Amino acid sequence: MYKAIRLNTGSEYQFRVKAKNRYGTGPPITSEAKVAAYPFKVPGPPGTPNVVAYTKDSITIGWNEPVSDGGNEVIGYHVERKERSGIVWYKVSKAIVKGNIFRSSGLEDGVAYEFRVMAENMAGIGKPSKASEPILALDPVDPPGQPVPTFVNKNNITIQWTKPEYDGGFKITGYTVEKRELPAGRWSRANFTNIIETSFTVSGLTQDTAYEFRVIARNSAGAVSLPSDPSDPTTCKDDIIVPRIMVDAIFKDVVLLKAGESFKLDADIGGQPTPSMAWTKNGKEVENTLKLEVRYTDLTTTLTNKDSIRSDGGEFVLTGYVIEKRESSRLVWTNVASDLQLTEHKVTKLLKGNEYIFRVMAEYMFRVAARNEKGTSDPRQIGVPVIVKDLVVAPVAKMLFNTFSVLAGEDLTVDVPYVARPKAAVSWVKDGQPLKRTTRVNFSSTETLLNLSIKEATKDDDRTEEPDLDIDPELRKIVTINAGTTLRLFIPIRGRPTPAIKWVKDEAPLKETAQLETTSSYTSLVIDKMSRNDSGKYTITAENSSGTMSAGVVVRVLDTPSAPTNLKIKEITNQSVTFEWQPPLLDGGSKIKNYIIEKRESTRKTYAAVVTNCHALSWKIEPLQEGCSYYFRVLAENAHGVGLPTATVDPLKVSEVPQTPKSLMVTDQTKTSISLAWEKPEYDGGSRVLQYLLEVQLKGQEKWNNVNTFKTMEATVSNLNPGEEYLFRVTAINDKGKSEPKVLAGPVMAKDLVFEPDVRPQFSCYSVHVGKDMDINIPIFGRPKPAVTWTKDGAPLKFTTRVNINNTPTHTTLSIKEAATDDGGMYGVTVINPAGQRDTTVEIIVLDKPGAPSGPVRFDEITTQSITISWDPPKHNGGCQVSNYIVQKRDTTTTTWENVNINCARTSIKVPRLKTGAEYQFRIIAQNRYGKSCGLDSSSVVAQYPYREPGPPEAIHVTKDTIVIQWTKPEYDGGSNITGYTVEKRDLPEGRWVRANFTNVIDTQFTVTGLTENAQYDFRVIAKNAVGTVSKPSYNSGPITASDNTEAPKFSIDPAFSKTIIINAGETFTLDADVRGKPLPTIKWFKNEKPFENTLRQEIRNTETHAMIVIKDSIRIDSGVYTLQLTNEAGTETNEGGSEITNYIIEKKD
Repeated sequence: MYKAIRLNTGSEYQFRVKAKNRYGTGPPITSEAKVAAYPFKVPGPPGTPNVVAYTKDSITIGWNEPVSDGGNEVIGYHVERKERSGIVWYKVSKAIVKGNIFRSSGLEDGVAYEFRVMAENMAGIGKPSKASEPILALDPVDPPGQPVPTFVNKNNITIQWTKPEYDGGFKITGYTVEKRELPAGRWSRANFTNIIETSFTVSGLTQDTAYEFRVIARNSAGAVSLPSDPSDPTTCKDDIIVPRIMVDAIFKDVVLLKAGESFKLDADIGGQPTPSMAWTKNGKEVENTLKLEVRYTDLTTTLTNKDSIRSDGGEFVLTGYVIEKRESSRLVWTNVASDLQLTEHKVTKLLKGNEYIFRVMAEYMFRVAARNEKGTSDPRQIGVPVIVKDLVVAPVAKMLFNTFSVLAGEDLTVDVPYVARPKAAVSWVKDGQPLKRTTRVNFSSTETLLNLSIKEATKDDDRTEEPDLDIDPELRKIVTINAGTTLRLFIPIRGRPTPAIKWVKDEAPLKETAQLETTSSYTSLVIDKMSRNDSGKYTITAENSSGTMSAGVVVRVLDTPSAPTNLKIKEITNQSVTFEWQPPLLDGGSKIKNYIIEKRESTRKTYAAVVTNCHALSWKIEPLQEGCSYYFRVLAENAHGVGLPTATVDPLKVSEVPQTPKSLMVTDQTKTSISLAWEKPEYDGGSRVLQYLLEVQLKGQEKWNNVNTFKTMEATVSNLNPGEEYLFRVTAINDKGKSEPKVLAGPVMAKDLVFEPDVRPQFSCYSVHVGKDMDINIPIFGRPKPAVTWTKDGAPLKFTTRVNINNTPTHTTLSIKEAATDDGGMYGVTVINPAGQRDTTVEIIVLDKPGAPSGPVRFDEITTQSITISWDPPKHNGGCQVSNYIVQKRDTTTTTWENVNINCARTSIKVPRLKTGAEYQFRIIAQNRYGKSCGLDSSSVVAQYPYREPGPPEAIHVTKDTIVIQWTKPEYDGGSNITGYTVEKRDLPEGRWVRANFTNVIDTQFTVTGLTENAQYDFRVIAKNAVGTVSKPSYNSGPITASDNTEAPKFSIDPAFSKTIIINAGETFTLDADVRGKPLPTIKWFKNEKPFENTLRQEIRNTETHAMIVIKDSIRIDSGVYTLQLTNEAGTETNEGGSEITNYIIEKKD
């Protein structure tokens, strides 16, 4: 058994096993594919979050644990939120949340937020919970004060409370009242409309039941308070108060009135429960009539008498008592009514045919008493006693309904109360025939009730009857009614089943204002405010399964006539108007007596009568003011008055022909056409000029020919003969006729005009917002019409569906639809004709957000805690200067960008506060007044010590199986000491890099062993510092062959150095030579046979293949012989003789 470790969670793996012995390895056995995963699942979603507390800048939420933890303990939660109007969820818990409560801060006041929660176990993060209800970030509203009952009766309780001490920063806009029954009821809402005041009456309560109430406040921002403290328990019951009557003191004495005057009696009523009321006069109850009106409310009553007469005198008494009654079929006493007089009472609202009897075992006296909740008054006896004896009563049956309905298949039971002494024989009939008992139909009777029962009713149990309309004889005549009154048609109907009723007028549906009412016994039609248009024949149709019946009622409405028809203007002169018309379609039920003709000026609002007794169908109105506009109308009159008018739609001008047009001139001409223009007449004759007539005459002829009519004051006459001379004239025309013609001053020859072209743009620079349309209209001149060409940035302009050119004889227009950034640039316009050529340019600037900054992003300085980056400005600035740059960064382990600087004015920035060793990416966004550009992303960079790689390794000793290499330290160690090196080698020509050292190399020299003779190798070195940062590999050493061959050192020197060198004092001179040898030789310099050493002025600058010394600011003691010595295993080489400096030349300069 073997345990495979370091697998990637979620990856799928296969395993195979091979057996091995001393003779080799056997064939493998392969496992099935398995996914490396935990033996449990991610947890389920937690419970929906709910609000625990909230303020204007924070919300605290809580939630329940998930139902399923996936088989592993939940280690914490992650919380996300979004605005109610947003669609993107943002994680707000920076670390894993322990527990089931989380406070989200940094919220915007008044914004609604939603939250959701995800649980996490060792298998990962589970699905999110359902989103919480939107929660407003608002300060909480304090609860209102405790409600206090101010009024209580058996069904209503009025409560009052105080406003909240703090309204959450917004005005309180309403309250919600909740109630609950005691002892164990649930809270329920008591109001269904908004409550603005701090009091409310709760109605619909149960008598003798105890209730509690509480109040919730709500402000204008939508914040809702916690409920107030509950009120004290309050029981619904009435307080018993004896009835009382309060009237004005003047009504306690005799009130004197004059005949014809009206009087009004008012009284306020008190008592709990509310007493019943009645007015009496001289002991009799007062009833409503046309002249006497009685009104009641719960606590007041009013009696009003109009047009008083002598008989209205008397005593009016208001009482409040209850009387008892008993029907013969019942055994208990009941209240008759609340309207009881002091000494007598008339019992009303009794059922006709019912017998009200008194069962008396002896002689009984009946009594009347006044009663309310306080108690019952002493009884008052009725003066006539009733003797107990058997009664003989003729049979009387009272059918409560004439018709009973039942669905087919259901049962029907009919109970009919009846009275008979002694008991009467009972029989039932159906459709005139005795009813027989069956298994479905049965009937029975008691002393007071008749019963009919039908089981599973069928159609056979119903009766049918053809429809019948019982039309009153008066309706069969013509019904005449005055306009403005109400038409009421009431028609009884019969038929079984109940017929369907349809009303029409003149075979068309009734108008919408008609009111129809149909029952099983009658139908009625009511039309308010009848007018002439309501005249006609009204037809009613009744239809059921037994047949159809129709009847008609002709209605004539007496009204004024409708408007005359077909008003036409017959003639107009400069002082009169003649018109004619036809009679109205509706005469209003009376003959037309005459017509009324009216006029009004178009500047006035009222009509004036011209004639009021016209008996003809035409009329001439005169005199009228010339040039004035008038409206005219005609009205018909009958015995009921003046009808509706018919009027002219447009004003009519009383006018004459216009004057002659002015200033006829030639505006353009070619060899085949001549263009003309003129001005309107000084006076149009009082009527608008409708058109102009243009005529032409060939020179030498007398006949004028019509060219055409024009509504504008310009025209072009074409198809002329080149070289011919023409004369023109123009005439103005209005609705009165033609003016005198205006003749051109002289004949014009048809020939082409030639002059040099010109193009004159109004501006040299135009700007347009990106996405907007733009038209540049540039005037052009020239004869003949010049050819126009456009260029952009020196190249011919390409026409697309967005970019087009429209040329006219006088203008060239560049149209750009939905301007894009590429549309900006220099546009050239060239106009050419035979007379010459003219060029001009215009610049178009497309105003847009800038393009992305130019890259790549450069890393100018890298440290462990900061990186300095720079970039180039965008190639396109959007038509205006870049105002600033937005610099963002992100850790490459996340996808979230953070702002580093949103107002960077330069193209470089130092990004501080970075994590050492973390890898970052940067994004730069340019911004101008029109928006932000796309971002320029940098490559990834690690915040680390930026030290350099070591120098390239060199072979200093080579054998057939070893090579000794050495190198130089990195130029900069990144601020931390170099702690070691790694040496890598590779076989040439195609070997891979492998490590050559297996222990840390501290020195800058290393011996590579185990090499193959005559094989070529390449070496490189990697440095590591104290903080563990690894440098880039050094440059390669180049091919080195492992062999014992050696080569004596040699050098190449400038021949000039073999002779004596003369230099000036103060100058700098250099001695150098190229060196070679195998292995590489060591280099030594000597002066006058003494070793040459580095000083402030003298410096040795040797490399592997080059030897050099530099002497600055030469002085006399620098003279001498300089010798170069090279040494390796193969020997030593010296430049014999060296270079000698013999003397110096000193110069001066004025």
